[in-house]
Amino acid sequence: MEAMYSPVLGYLRFPTFGANQLYFVAEDNLWEVSLMGGRAQRLTESRSELQTPRLSPCGRWLALVAAEEGEQEVYCLPAEGGPLRRLTYVGHVLHIDGWSADGTSIRFCGAHRSIHGNADAQLYEVSLEGGLIHSVDLGPARTLSTEPAGLRRVLGRNTVQNSRWKRYRGGCHGEIWVDASGKGTFERILGDHPGNPVAPIWWQSRIYFLSDVDRTGNLWSCQPDGSDLHQETKEIGFYVRQPAYGESKVIYHRAGSLCRWEPGKETGEVLPITLPSPQFHVQRKFVYGSEEWEDFALHPKGHSVALSVRGRLASMPLWELAVQQHGKRQGTRYRLPTYLADGRLATIADEQNSQEELLLFVEEASVSPLDRIELPEGRVQSMAASPTQPALLLTTSRLELWYLNLEKGTLTLLDVSNLREIEDVTFSPDGNWVAYSKHLNTEQSAIFFCSVDQPEPRQVTEPVRYDFGPAFDPEGQWLYFLSSRTYQPIWDTVQIGASFARSMKPYLITLRSDLRSPFLEQPAALGEKEEEEPEEREEENSEKSAEKKENKKKEDPAPLRIDWEGLSQRIIEFPVNEGIYGQVFGLRKRVLFSEFPLSSGSEEEKPSKRKPEGLLWAYDFEKQEKELLLQGLDYLEVNPSARTMAYASEEGLRVLEAGANVNEEDGSPEEPSRKTGWLDLDRLRFAVELRPEWQQMFHEAWRLQREFFWDEEMSGVRWQEVAGQYLLLLDRVASRAELSDLIWEMQGELGTSHAYEYGGDYPPKRRYQLGRLGVDLDWDVAAKRYVIRRLYTGDPWRSKIRSPLCEPGLNVREGDYLCAIGGVPLDEQTSPGELLLHQAEQMVPLTLQHPEKDAKSRIITVRTLRSERAARYRDWVVGNRRFVAEQTAGRVGYLHIPDMSTQGLAEFHRGFLAQVHLAGLLLDVRYNAGGMVSPLILEKLVHRHLGYDVRRWGAPESYPYHTLRGHLLALTNQFAGSDGDMFSYSFRELKIGPLLGKRTWGGVIGIDSRYQLVDGTTTTQPQYSIWFHKAGWNVENQGVTPDEVIEDAPHDYAAGRDAQLERSVQRMLQLLEEQPIEPVRFTARPRLG
Repeated sequence: MEAMYSPVLGYLRFPTFGANQLYFVAEDNLWEVSLMGGRAQRLTESRSELQTPRLSPCGRWLALVAAEEGEQEVYCLPAEGGPLRRLTYVGHVLHIDGWSADGTSIRFCGAHRSIHGNADAQLYEVSLEGGLIHSVDLGPARTLSTEPAGLRRVLGRNTVQNSRWKRYRGGCHGEIWVDASGKGTFERILGDHPGNPVAPIWWQSRIYFLSDVDRTGNLWSCQPDGSDLHQETKEIGFYVRQPAYGESKVIYHRAGSLCRWEPGKETGEVLPITLPSPQFHVQRKFVYGSEEWEDFALHPKGHSVALSVRGRLASMPLWELAVQQHGKRQGTRYRLPTYLADGRLATIADEQNSQEELLLFVEEASVSPLDRIELPEGRVQSMAASPTQPALLLTTSRLELWYLNLEKGTLTLLDVSNLREIEDVTFSPDGNWVAYSKHLNTEQSAIFFCSVDQPEPRQVTEPVRYDFGPAFDPEGQWLYFLSSRTYQPIWDTVQIGASFARSMKPYLITLRSDLRSPFLEQPAALGEKEEEEPEEREEENSEKSAEKKENKKKEDPAPLRIDWEGLSQRIIEFPVNEGIYGQVFGLRKRVLFSEFPLSSGSEEEKPSKRKPEGLLWAYDFEKQEKELLLQGLDYLEVNPSARTMAYASEEGLRVLEAGANVNEEDGSPEEPSRKTGWLDLDRLRFAVELRPEWQQMFHEAWRLQREFFWDEEMSGVRWQEVAGQYLLLLDRVASRAELSDLIWEMQGELGTSHAYEYGGDYPPKRRYQLGRLGVDLDWDVAAKRYVIRRLYTGDPWRSKIRSPLCEPGLNVREGDYLCAIGGVPLDEQTSPGELLLHQAEQMVPLTLQHPEKDAKSRIITVRTLRSERAARYRDWVVGNRRFVAEQTAGRVGYLHIPDMSTQGLAEFHRGFLAQVHLAGLLLDVRYNAGGMVSPLILEKLVHRHLGYDVRRWGAPESYPYHTLRGHLLALTNQFAGSDGDMFSYSFRELKIGPLLGKRTWGGVIGIDSRYQLVDGTTTTQPQYSIWFHKAGWNVENQGVTPDEVIEDAPHDYAAGRDAQLERSVQRMLQLLEEQPIEPVRFTARPRLG
C-alpha cells in the first residue's frame, strides 16, 4: 500500500539500530530502514506519539513509550512489526533508557512515584513479560549505562537533552556520575565542565555524552575518571540530538535528519531516507465555531456578530440566513474582529506570514479585503471603533494609543505610556473623545481623556490604587469606571493579618458641573408612580417601535460637554458592596457591571479548571436598586446604541436586549433561538489545512519572540537568521508533535529560560486513567503475593490526599497482602495497575489478607485516587520533619516550600506558624517550582524578634507576632528555579541564615503566558528579567551558589539517606552550639504602688 505514495523526507527522530536495520520515529510512528538509508517501511499505526524506541540486544524486540490508552507507558513490539503490547500500568513514563544485558527487562525513566514531578524522576525496570516494576534505587536519574563486559556504570542526571535551552549553564545542567569500582559507589566527574553535558553512555572504553561547549551541541567523550576530554563531532548550527550507539558507529538526529557518525570523523553523514507516507496527520480536518471561536464583535445595529474561529474571520446574522466568511480560507490568522459604525468589518491579519496589517471587509462574504492599512510598529493588542465615523482606536505592545481615521487615511499617536500597556479604550457617544486607563506608576493607574482632534491627554481621576474600565453614559452625562480604592480589610483566620481581597467598586464622574448625583431620589407622593414618557410607552407597545428606535439611532449625538474645572472631584461611588468587578457599561438610566467571586486558589480550583462565574448586575437610577441579570458570564459587549448586549460564557455566546433579566432560568441548557438568545455557533464550519496553518503558527511564534523578548537586541542572537534556519525544516514536519519539537528547538536558540511551547490541537486519544491506591507494592516471591510495603497516610482528614486504604474501619496494615482486584487474582505477570485501568475515582473491591499464618482473606471496597502525588508529598514532608526533630531533640523545625505560588504559600504558613516558637527552623526549598510570592515569605523571615507580650496566666507570646527568635537555615538545589532562584538569592544576600545545598536552576526571566497560537498552543516569551544590585543580570543562566555545596550521590539514595538534609541538620546544630537560644529571663515586674 505504501508504494502508492510519493516518498517524502520526513522529520526523523529517536533512532535505534542493530546489525543491519535502523528504526526511528516519524509522523509519530515507528519506521524501519536499512542502515544505509533508502525507502523506509512503517511498522505501526499508533493513536499516540511514539517516543524513544530501543532495540533489544538480541535484535528481536523494540521497547518504546506510547500513550495508546491515555497515560505514557512502556510498550514493546517485535522488531519486524506487529501489535503494540503494553508492559507497564504506572503512568508518567518519560523515556526508555535501555535494556538489560540479557534482554529480559527494559529500563525506563518514570515519574509515577515522584514527589516533585519530573524533577525527581527515577529509573525503573520492567520484565519483557510485564508485571510489577522494580526501582533501580539510585535516586533521581535519567540514564544509566554499564561498561561493556564489565561492572562499572555511568549515570546521567537532570536531563537527556540540551537543545530546548541552548547554551544553558545553570545549576540544573547535566551531571555525570561514575561507579568506577563497580561496587555501587559513585563519584561525579566533569563538575567544572564549561558546557551542558547530558545523556552519558559507556561506549568503547570511554564515556560519551552530548555537550555544547562550542555553543553547538556535539558529541564529546572522556575517560571514566573525566580526563582526556575530547570533542568528537564538530557540527555547526543545529545540535546533535538523541544519539544511538552501535558496535562501531553512532546515529543521531540533527536538523530533521538522521546522521551516521564513526569515530575519527568531524561530522556525521546524512542518511538518505525517504518515507512512502499518506501523511495522515496533515490531512484536512473540519472545526466548529462552538469549539474553536476566539473573539467576537457585535454589529452596531445588533443584528449580527463577527467572530474569529481558529483564525478564520466570519460574520453571521444572529439566527437567520447564512454564515459569511471573509478573507483567505487557509494560512492566515485574523484576530480582533471589529465592526465600524457603517457596518464594515475591520480585523488584524498576517496574510503574508510577515508583519500584521489591518484589513477592511464588506459585510458580504469575500476573499479580498476592501483595503489594507499599514499598522504602527509592535503588536496591536486591542481595537475600538468610533460610534459615529469610520475610525478606530489601536493599542499596541509598544505602550502606545493610536487613532486611525480611515476616511482621511491618517494615523495619529494620541498617547504613550512608559510603564504598562494602555488599556480599556473607549469612544464618547459623539466619537470626539477617548477615555482609557493608563498607569501613573507601577502601582497606580488613572482614567485619561484625549480628544481625537487635539491629542493632548488629560488625567481625569486621582486614583488611590487602580482606576480602569471607563465607559460613557449614552447621553453623555456621566463617565462610569471601576476603581480599587475601598480599603476594607478582611481579617485572616490563621494568623494576625488582613488582606484587601475586595477593594473595587463602580464609580461615576459627572462630566458637567451642574449635574447632581443620579443616586439622589426624587420626591413623590405616597403611592405615586413615576409617569412614563409617551415616547417610552409607544416604544414598548407600538408595532412601530423598531422603526422609531432606528430613527433615533440615526440622529447625530450631541457634542460631549466636559467641564474640566473640578472634574476629578466630582466622583460618586455606586451604593453597592465592594467586590471584584470586571466591566461596566452605560444604558439609558441604567448601568451594567460584572462581578466575579473571590477564588480560594486551592488545588481543586486551579484557574484552568474554573468555570466563568461572573455575575451581571444592573443598577437602575429610577428605582435606586441593583438587580441581578444573569450568572456565568465571562465577557460582555454592548453595541453603540446601548440596546443590544452579547456575552460569552462557558456555554457559548448569547445576544439579548441590553439589560434583559434572565436570572430566573433553571440553568438547564437551552436551544439556540431568538427566544433564548443563544447563538448556534456550530453554523460556523471551516476546513483546516494543517500545513498552511503550521506555517502561520511558526511565523507567529517567531514574531511573538521578536516583539516581546525582554532585550531588544535578542541577547545577541541573530533572530532573523534563526527564522530562516528553522523554516527550512518546516516542510518536513508531518505531525503536531514534530511541529512542537521544531518550535521548541527554535526558541531554544534564545538561550534563555521560560521560552516554552505547550498545548495545541493534537489528534484525539483514548484516555483511560489509572485508579491509584496510594501504596507501594512488592512481589513477595515466597508468598507469591503482592505485599503492601507502605501506606501513604497523607492528610488523614482529606480523602483525596491519603491512601483510600487508610479509611477508618478498614484496618489495612503495611505487610498485608493484596490478593485480587475486582475478584480477579493477581500474579507476577498480572499487576495491580492492569486491573485498575480506567478505574480512577471509582469504587473498587479489593481482596486483602493479613500475613499471619491462619489469617483469612477479606474483601473491602475503596474509592481509588486519580493521583497519589499529594499523599506521597505529605508523607515526605512529615518524614523530613520527624527526622529533623529526632536529630535535634525537638529544638529545630522543618518545612518545605514546593513553589512560590498558592501551594507554596500555604505550605509555608502551615509549617512556619506551628514551629515559629522553636530554637531553629530549616526551610527546604529544594524542587521549588517558582511563582511570585517569595517577597511575602521573605517579609515574614526578616522580621526581628523584639520582645514578648506577657500575661499573668499562660505563656508569653512573641512580639511582633509570629517572629522567630531562633536560627534560620535554607536548603536549596538545582531544581529550585525562577522565584525559587530569587528566594534563594535573597535569603543568602539578606543574611537571614546559611544557604546550603546545590546551585539553583538559574531562570529568572519572567513570562505571563498571554499569547496562544491559532490551534490553542501557548508559547511564552521571556519578557522581564530580574536585576539585583549585587549580582546584576547574573542569576539568569547561572543560578545561585549556596554558602555550602552538598552533593547527593546516587549511592546515598540507595542507602536511603538524604545527605543534604543530614548535613543541614548538622549545620543547624553547630549554630545552636555557637549561638545558643537560651530561655528568656524576664526582669522583675514593676511595682507601681
